[in-house]
Amino acid sequence: MNEIRWSIGRENAEKPELKAAAEALRQAAKEAAGLPIEIRAVERGNWGHYYYCPEDGARLSFDPQRPLQHPCPVCGKVWTGEPFNGAWVSLRHAGIGVGMKKVAFASRMDGHEAWRTLVQDVLLQYAAHYECYEIHGDIPYNGPGKLFAQTLDEAHWIIDLILAYRCIEEGISEEDRRTIQNRLFRSCAAFLIAHKENQLHNHAVLITSAIAMLGFVLQDENVTNAGLQGEYGLLDQLERGVLPDGFWYEGAFTYHYYAFDSILYYSMLVENTKWDLHQHPALRSMFDFPLDFILPDGSFPRLNDASSVSSLFTYAPYYELAYNWYGDPRYLELLRCAYGIIQEPLLAGERFAAVSRNSLFALMYGCDLQKDATETGKWTLAYTIAASCSFSGSGLTMLVEGNGAYLVVKHSPFGGEHDHMDRLGLSFGCKDTPIFEDIGTTAYGVPMHYAWYKHTYSHNTICLDGCDQSPVDATRVAFQKETWGSWVVSEADWRQSDYYLKEKTILPEEMCPWDEKAYQGAVIRRLNLLHEQYLIDFVTIHVPDAREIDLIYHVSGKLNETSEWQPASEPLSRLDSELFQEKRSKPLLSSETLTWTVKAGPMCHSIWCSHDAGLYMAQTPDNPPTKRRTTIVERIKTQGTVVIINVFGYGKQVQQDTLKLEVESGTEDWKFFIRNFQFCHEYTISNELSIVSAVHS
Repeated sequence: MNEIRWSIGRENAEKPELKAAAEALRQAAKEAAGLPIEIRAVERGNWGHYYYCPEDGARLSFDPQRPLQHPCPVCGKVWTGEPFNGAWVSLRHAGIGVGMKKVAFASRMDGHEAWRTLVQDVLLQYAAHYECYEIHGDIPYNGPGKLFAQTLDEAHWIIDLILAYRCIEEGISEEDRRTIQNRLFRSCAAFLIAHKENQLHNHAVLITSAIAMLGFVLQDENVTNAGLQGEYGLLDQLERGVLPDGFWYEGAFTYHYYAFDSILYYSMLVENTKWDLHQHPALRSMFDFPLDFILPDGSFPRLNDASSVSSLFTYAPYYELAYNWYGDPRYLELLRCAYGIIQEPLLAGERFAAVSRNSLFALMYGCDLQKDATETGKWTLAYTIAASCSFSGSGLTMLVEGNGAYLVVKHSPFGGEHDHMDRLGLSFGCKDTPIFEDIGTTAYGVPMHYAWYKHTYSHNTICLDGCDQSPVDATRVAFQKETWGSWVVSEADWRQSDYYLKEKTILPEEMCPWDEKAYQGAVIRRLNLLHEQYLIDFVTIHVPDAREIDLIYHVSGKLNETSEWQPASEPLSRLDSELFQEKRSKPLLSSETLTWTVKAGPMCHSIWCSHDAGLYMAQTPDNPPTKRRTTIVERIKTQGTVVIINVFGYGKQVQQDTLKLEVESGTEDWKFFIRNFQFCHEYTISNELSIVSAVHS
């Protein structure tokens, strides 16, 4: 951060439109400065993901002044001992790092000498003890820490302290500056360099960003280059970890922005120097990609290890930098919508509620959004949300209808450690009502994370022999917008064994739960068509020898059962049978029509299968794991090629009568009809699953 940026921050603090940002910073600094801060000679943090109730998955109530008692806000149980005490230590020091960053920025903004002195004192306390902290940590799939239990948390913490130091550096004596630099920063740099991750990973982004930032404040190009250069350095993470369309390869919007965060702080620190990165094309594409995947309720799809629901407006502060750097009018409109400066009638719902413009990024990079209200051209946020889109490189398609219905299809490359082994998985809903969706995961320390959420069977996809899908890069075969809707064809082909991340990421044996034999030689192709009244899911599965094929939907609703459903005892997958409650089954001879009650009302569900099949249903974990969904499984045991067609009728017209599905198969094309008493829609589909013709009457 140079003097120009500091000057802008101080000037912005006086502007009416950024008064909230300045006041928020002062208040956060006041609270952080008021807490007792003791940096002890012996500190041993544990994993923050352990700070959750093992029984209901709720985050425990953290109190910085109560290190030995950790109550659950949901069930009321007070947890004690390890790993909760150690997790508390990590949370406390992470809080000190964030707090000192805010105190330092506030002191620089207002010239508050007492706050500057406090930050200096905390940095000196850490410098006095850091070298003596023991390297420790046995967190699965993570490097160790010194103050913390994993390298990632060490990087988070030191980034905050680097920014704090940079704010007050001018007022520190030469002797104290050398102490902080040598005994804290240089010591931490040596530790981080020794424990860099040799893989593409969000952890590696954080760690290499921290190393490069340490090199910058130490004015040590060897340290800087250890962070930026070489295989798996920060530049390599950007060039190979960001997929061609701009999505971070781990395939979760939360991780996309998480990896982005440290890159932006690095760019902020080195702005207008030879180390500046903000013109790197990957950064611009990372800003742009999420704009096309905002669901009608304002949230992002929960994919892979997304452990919370997030919305675009949550990340509005990042677009303060984007607009400052690139001047793109799309970013301007996004900011104006996010802060409630303009009201867009089509953007309704809780997740479109205006957020406060009170971030540090707004203070340092913000402009007068009223004054800069220029013409945005044809692009509007509401138009983007209402438009279907598809990206082959990043492997996501979203089909959207004007009534608020949406379908997200995952045809992405395998995503490494945070992947859920659910190629061709679907998320389907209408406005703010999920019908069947990817529910992401919970905190990693909660047992259900590894027991349920990270497996193929917890997703709306195809599972063979009850096993997790082995790594494969799915592909988009075709995508088309029509006057009556839109459709996409995607494919997963296990006849080839190579995939993009192979040898680019570290996967310990216990993180490889799949069965390669179960998927060897299999090819799955899925045509998805979204109409204003129904969703078509046309699936072909080819297996070279006998396999058990399960097509799975997890519905947020209740199936209206008939007497044909009988209790079932056979396992539905290789997962713990206790995950599947109230199991029922019935035969599916050729076709079936089910009715559901979902939040939006009745839903018709018609099924056709080329082979005799069985239908199974069970109650399975939702998110949080204390909730339940109704899982429906269509199971076929065979070899060769199987065709399964499912049609979900959700529109007002199909709710008045049962939706009928009639199928004719030929040697070249498939023809099927969707009927109720008000309409008959006819589709002709090639064997490759491209739509040849569609007649709506």
